[in-house]
Amino acid sequence: MRSAQHCSQILLPALAMSVGWGFRGNYGHEAGAMVPGALVALAVCLTSHRPEWWQRSTLMAFLGAIGWSFGGQMSYGRVIGYTAGMGLPDVVYGYASLFLIGALWGGIGAGILALSVTLKRSELERFTVPLVFLWLFWLSLDFSGLTSWLFELWNPYDVDWVAAGSAALVSLMLYRARTDFHAPCGLMLRLATGWLLGFFLLTLVLGLRMTPPRGDNWAGCVGVLLALIYELRQQQNRAALRWCGYGFLFGGLGFLLGDFVNMLGRAQWSIIGAWPVLQGLDYWKWMEQLFGLIMGAGIGWGAQTFARQQTAVGSDQEENGPPRPVIALASPEEDVESRGMNLIGLIFLLIVLPWKNLHKNVFRWQEAGWVPDEFAGVSGMLWFLMVGILLSVAVGSAICQARRHQLALIPGSNLGRAQWLFLLILWMSLAGDFCGNLPRLESRAVFVVQISFWITGALCTMLVVRTPETDQILPSDFWPVEDTRWSFKLWTRVGVALAVPLLCGVIGWLTIQTHGEPLPGSHQRFGASERAD
Repeated sequence: MRSAQHCSQILLPALAMSVGWGFRGNYGHEAGAMVPGALVALAVCLTSHRPEWWQRSTLMAFLGAIGWSFGGQMSYGRVIGYTAGMGLPDVVYGYASLFLIGALWGGIGAGILALSVTLKRSELERFTVPLVFLWLFWLSLDFSGLTSWLFELWNPYDVDWVAAGSAALVSLMLYRARTDFHAPCGLMLRLATGWLLGFFLLTLVLGLRMTPPRGDNWAGCVGVLLALIYELRQQQNRAALRWCGYGFLFGGLGFLLGDFVNMLGRAQWSIIGAWPVLQGLDYWKWMEQLFGLIMGAGIGWGAQTFARQQTAVGSDQEENGPPRPVIALASPEEDVESRGMNLIGLIFLLIVLPWKNLHKNVFRWQEAGWVPDEFAGVSGMLWFLMVGILLSVAVGSAICQARRHQLALIPGSNLGRAQWLFLLILWMSLAGDFCGNLPRLESRAVFVVQISFWITGALCTMLVVRTPETDQILPSDFWPVEDTRWSFKLWTRVGVALAVPLLCGVIGWLTIQTHGEPLPGSHQRFGASERAD
């Protein structure tokens, strides 16, 4: 039983992030990356077997979505082109850059997710007004056209400086407005300033460009991660730093190994070239799903260490002796009732997030000629807009009814509500993605990818509904978030720092051995000329 529980703590997050990352590949950018972030957070919550985490399921999903959205601004298409070349420096550089991109994505995501289970409820509730205010400010910039105007005014490196600069401005204004905004707005201000400093120092001052002429948002994300690590160190939140480390390592490994498989498929290496069933597939999509699979497994593994069975220091137990004590992360304090954060979390996850992603389906249908120009004197696109608004009102009404405990559809237990939220986000995303790809479903590659999404979704569903409410971890000892035992050992950090460059070099050399000439879509990072086949 215990081994099956440990397996599910890694398997469900891995599968959830895998299918979520496949969804992200079809919708892109920050909004697309929020889906795997929310799914992996809920997967960790459900398999934790900790009732106090089930109680925070909405918070975990909300912060998971926010955390993984940061990486959505980074571009990696051209970096993958470097790994398709024949020059060892180009290929190794490509893999090293991919590791950094994945590490930033996973490190920031895991670090912010960790706040949901390490901060007091009152500390999290203070983020409600600043987050809503910031989102409305961004929305007003977009709809007024100011965002586009500012980008036209200055944006030589194709980066999201407007979002970072406006976040810093809003956070500073709110920080000065009310004393109870100091903590949340202080964190938001440091993250935004970290982005601006990272871009300024790495790109503008040092002239470091990862994928010219593509954007250099990676430099801003380096600043965000460093600012987040600084904040967690100031809080002495070593548990969150530990989870951040797992996200950093496995995010990097996911991108590195995922692209290696992509190169094997692109080169038609060995059995891929010999077996017809493995040919003509979209290996880019399989690469993306492998990104998520490895990163999600790492996030699950990191969460498992917060509630694990471990021998106490100095104990000498026999194999058949008494059970080893269960060491767990101390429970977060529920010092106030849940108020604003749960509400805006549900609104964001079930209304805003679908709007940000699934509205793209309508344009795909229009391009395919599936949408009539008008019906009853109203344009086809306007009909879709009205239906979307009506559905949003219906979902918003259900959320309000649930808040008043007047919605019989919602189960009474925290675990049941967490299960419902996971399944809603999962199947809403998969159904929307399937509908968006209907015009291209005749393609063998698209068909196989969609089938894989639904198989993975079904496996996730089975794991979720089989989560028992009675099988809970009963820790015998709790370690607070500031306990030094949550920190990684020095030899672990040194070993990882030495192993990663070596792994990039080995994978780069192996990649070159799979083909005798540059693969389609290859690029050169170093040399007099740049190739793009």
